[in-house]
Amino acid sequence: AEPHTEPTNPPNQRNKRREQYLNQSKGSDRRNSSGQPAASKHHPRGDWQQKQEQQRLQIDKQKRHQEALDLSQQLRQLSSQKRLKECIDLYHSPSHDELRDAHHGSIVVDCCARCGDVDEAEKIVHEMLQSGKSKKKETCQYFWEEYKQFSYKQVPIQAWTALLKGYVHSGMMAKADSLFHYLCAKAVAGDGDKQGKRKREGADHGLNVRTLNTLLRGCLWTATSLNTDGINSMIGRKVGSKGVLRNELVGGVTTAEGAWSLCEGNVSFDSSSYEYLISLLSQSLQCKRAEDCLQKMRSEFGIPDLIHDNLDAIDPTMLESLVVCLVVIARGYSLLGRMSDVIRCTEEALHYLDVSAAPKKESAGPSSNNDDSTSAKKQTTGGKKAWKDGRGDANLRDDGNGRREESNKLFRNHRQSELRSEALSLQNLCSQDSSPLSKQGKQAHGITTTNASHIAQLMLTRLLYFSGGGTTGKDATKTTASPTKSSVEEDTQQWIHSLWHSFGLKETVQRLLDEKDEDDTLKSIFPQASSETQLKKNKHHLLPSILSPEVCARLRAHIVGEDNAISSDGRINFKQLFTSLNNDTGASRSGTKKSLHIELGAGSGDWAALQAKLNPSENYVTVELRADRVAQTFAKCLLHQDADETNKNAPLTNLCCVGAECGSFLRDRVESGSVSTIFVNHPEPPTQTYNATGTVSNTNSATVISAEEPAHMLNSQIILSAARCLEANGKGRLIIVTDNLIYARLICNTIARLPEEDAKLVGLPQSEVRDLRRIESFGDSSINLYEGKPSVSIGHYIPNKFEGGTSYFDRLWRTGAGKHADMRKRFIIALQTSGGNSSYSSEGVNKSYGAKHSGGNKQSSKPNEEGKKTNKKSSEKQRRRNERRLLLKQQGEQKGKEQP
Repeated sequence: AEPHTEPTNPPNQRNKRREQYLNQSKGSDRRNSSGQPAASKHHPRGDWQQKQEQQRLQIDKQKRHQEALDLSQQLRQLSSQKRLKECIDLYHSPSHDELRDAHHGSIVVDCCARCGDVDEAEKIVHEMLQSGKSKKKETCQYFWEEYKQFSYKQVPIQAWTALLKGYVHSGMMAKADSLFHYLCAKAVAGDGDKQGKRKREGADHGLNVRTLNTLLRGCLWTATSLNTDGINSMIGRKVGSKGVLRNELVGGVTTAEGAWSLCEGNVSFDSSSYEYLISLLSQSLQCKRAEDCLQKMRSEFGIPDLIHDNLDAIDPTMLESLVVCLVVIARGYSLLGRMSDVIRCTEEALHYLDVSAAPKKESAGPSSNNDDSTSAKKQTTGGKKAWKDGRGDANLRDDGNGRREESNKLFRNHRQSELRSEALSLQNLCSQDSSPLSKQGKQAHGITTTNASHIAQLMLTRLLYFSGGGTTGKDATKTTASPTKSSVEEDTQQWIHSLWHSFGLKETVQRLLDEKDEDDTLKSIFPQASSETQLKKNKHHLLPSILSPEVCARLRAHIVGEDNAISSDGRINFKQLFTSLNNDTGASRSGTKKSLHIELGAGSGDWAALQAKLNPSENYVTVELRADRVAQTFAKCLLHQDADETNKNAPLTNLCCVGAECGSFLRDRVESGSVSTIFVNHPEPPTQTYNATGTVSNTNSATVISAEEPAHMLNSQIILSAARCLEANGKGRLIIVTDNLIYARLICNTIARLPEEDAKLVGLPQSEVRDLRRIESFGDSSINLYEGKPSVSIGHYIPNKFEGGTSYFDRLWRTGAGKHADMRKRFIIALQTSGGNSSYSSEGVNKSYGAKHSGGNKQSSKPNEEGKKTNKKSSEKQRRRNERRLLLKQQGEQKGKEQP
């Protein structure tokens, strides 16, 4: 038999069959020598598997994309409600490890900034930097300086802007200035993705106008001060080919001008950018430079100079910014005594307001406008100006029922009303016979024309500045906070530098040196600025930017005289401060000691100015965090107008303006037991939307004094500090007025849960607040929440014509612009220190005012028991009647304005 042999195939044929089989089983395409798909038959099972795999991948991709969008939406909602802990927990959840990206991190950083937790924001941004391939340098002062390059895909500009927002809100201007310079260097060098120049302005790949405006807003909220952050403040830094030094001065107009020069030519400024810079220049009384900047704004946006030109084509938001700039410039000119310039600016501002309020003609369509106009180009820059007129994100424009659009309209109308009121007030100030104090040979325009030395004295005795920012930070809730130890020289030096650069003291001293009767002592303080060589070159004195502690002490001693306004432990001697200018002994006309009243969160100072005006025998102090509002309050003191017209422009010398964070001010600057009353009017809640429809129960509010307490102005630590400052034995009062019932309950729960031995606060006796109705009690029924109108019984003196209140927030409250504020009710928390027989003495009250103007604030003859209403029907009818009368009066005034 023949041996069995298997047929053999050539090797190349076996390899071809094996390759063909593998390709068909995998469903892959074969290609010929030209690279085109080969015309071969595919296995049907391979095609089906390929399609199934593609569909599965597509479904997974869509699912992951939707999950990422859902996570973003949840994070945004928690951020808007300021629920920081829940937002961070959701972001760091292990289930989101595959979804988490840089966009989610930007939202969480913004939430940290809104809640005042800068440390957590820094941690998240640092984690985002470490997650990429950023190249580290040697250890530097700030964590971002350790990375010489990074990608904006890794840390987007939104995250950097949110971190910058956290710094400026907390008043950390040294960090904000350093971070902005770092981003500017990144914009010049190009990012790590080699994208080079941005394709369009406002793109997400680099520094844009929103980042600049965030820093400028922070400059508006803080005053210039010495940079004490770090060991050596003069560290070299390079931006492109230019060497830039870290400033010795940070915050306020100094940082704003530096940022503006860095962005000029690289960023397109919008109307808000110009508005912020012009406001800062005017606040520092550099009005000529402010007008030069305004002229650039007109040229860039195509706004005509002549007020009689046709302005119908100008964007209303642009006109509003223009009016704001003109009013702040007019305010600065009024403090410089240049009343002709005041009249010129206010007349133009009022004209623009009339144009903005006039009904607009219906346009023929987009083609009716000039497409090449500069103003048309600048209307699309985005930011807050965009969503005001509906060009922003749809989710931000509307909440489903048009409430946001209605609220924006009310806010805008209210702002225009405030601007018109101030412009008219400044015009009235410039009347021909406004003051009998003017010098002979000069027109009688007011005290600023009379004596620049008096203005300098008021600045150094009625304007104090220690710190600034946008909102109360998380540090204010920490129980381990300790006062910062500093010498009197350091305190005075920082204070003088803030006045020197941000509040116009430098320009005021310049006026004194430029006068014919120059002060030899003042010339000896600034010998270089007064030299003949400098005067020949510049025709005016050149004052230094940095003042030594010796120069600061000599300057204040020369203008004010020797005093001990700041004690060795850093606390303010308000008795000495108020008597330094009045030359009295700190006693009222009746011989009793003048009471000291403090308003926390005073805003622009309308309420406190009215109280000081109506009670000249009492001393008032306003405490406000934002520097621009402090400047407005001080301007109201200087430009105060008497009601009797005998001395129309006599300044309010019984009112002192303080720029500081409320908690640190009460803790570090006020003597224990030295304050008669602490007022808080319409404080900002920690959140406007979270739990807005529910109530704060005792169980839910158990954390109000824990580490999870939200950052707000009336947290437990600030209330404890306020209780320490009040006079003991029932003589001190804490009065809180709000229109938010939820927030009022939170405050009451906070006070009720404080240790009794530390707080020492109890509710006022019912017999002293008979005109208020008690609606709830907290704790052991010692803390009462009342409903009613602020009246003389709690220290609010309001004339009949201002029955609804006198402050900015009172007027805003009447417009109904707040979504979560009650439009008809006020909620009042009235407390006193424990002990003693009576909590309030009316000896210091202006008796003539109380008898003549109490009006609607008269107390009922019978006490109001357990929330029972007295004369309920008659009171309700009277209230409705007053509302109808007010409405008819406002409608009549509006019709009168519309008529030619």
